[in-house]
Amino acid sequence: MGLINNRVRKIANLFDELSLDIIVVLDGTNISYFTGIDSGLMLVIDRSLDTTLIVPRLDFQRVQDIVGNEARLIGYSTVEVPQRRSDEVLFVSKGLGDYLLKELGLKPNNIVGIDNTDSPVAKELGSVGIKTININDRVLGVREVKDEDEVRLIEEASKITEDSLDKALKVGLEGRRENEIAAMLYREMIDGGADDVAFKPIVASGPNGAYPHHVFTNRVIRRGEFVTIDVGARYHLYCTDMTRTIAVGQVSKELRDMALAVLEAYRKAVNYVKPGVKASEVDSVARKVLSEYGYSSYYIHSTGHGVGIEVHEKPVIGPSSSEELRANFVITIEPGVYIKGVGGVRIEDTILVTESGPRLISKYPVYLF
Repeated sequence: MGLINNRVRKIANLFDELSLDIIVVLDGTNISYFTGIDSGLMLVIDRSLDTTLIVPRLDFQRVQDIVGNEARLIGYSTVEVPQRRSDEVLFVSKGLGDYLLKELGLKPNNIVGIDNTDSPVAKELGSVGIKTININDRVLGVREVKDEDEVRLIEEASKITEDSLDKALKVGLEGRRENEIAAMLYREMIDGGADDVAFKPIVASGPNGAYPHHVFTNRVIRRGEFVTIDVGARYHLYCTDMTRTIAVGQVSKELRDMALAVLEAYRKAVNYVKPGVKASEVDSVARKVLSEYGYSSYYIHSTGHGVGIEVHEKPVIGPSSSEELRANFVITIEPGVYIKGVGGVRIEDTILVTESGPRLISKYPVYLF
């Protein structure tokens, strides 16, 4: 069974549960999950689980080589210039909703499950009396539980990331600019086999470490300060996410105390991870440690998040999360402390939730000092 057939079966129960006639997927990352391609415009699934994938005309041939006969493939364009070739399946219209109304012939008595009820497609269906039901949360819930192939891809993305960070650190940080290190990481990940980076690398040195999502600058990294590097590769559409904070030479007691507190919070939160535990409880474990050391007001984000086709997915490992962790979730744990004018510390790993507890996917050593 191919990827598309395997993935769409995971939402087959929605047809009977919600009395759906078809399912329409519009979100790009959801389409990537179901098809393994990165340029889909619309995926249509019928009750027989036959699939139609609509892509931009300019991607038709490329995607055809990827999906083969697993789905009916259609190229989309608003104008037919030039005329379609004999080997080209093309739908020409001003909007994708026309395919559902004119080609599939949907009527007001039909019910459509769709992952974006605010989209122009959904509004066009609604304008002729067709009922739409938002299934996005259900799709995201399916995406939370990773299969073996997904875990393998995330592991490969992590290996590429770790190798890239290792090469950058061996070159040395002192005297180099933040943007120089970021460029080196990007180049090493691509050279190492990544499709792309999962996100723009964060390289935050000295006082810039106080900004969790610092945008790298031409600041020169100096001895006696921390450098926080948050980095992740994307491999065959799947992401990873890892952060290390590294001391350049000897650092002050204030910085050492921050780092040791974050390390303890990280370790305790990781060890608390297992199926059935509330995500908010994992967050609370990390937050309690940092509070005990007097850093509660300097921990200004959630403790983690899901990782997959998107670098930030469900679940949120935060104080207001109502979700329970389940086996085969892939999440991050990433406590941090950020003090303006002083700097910051964050430690982050990507973790697989197993029946027996946490298993680190990213394994790069934590070298604080």
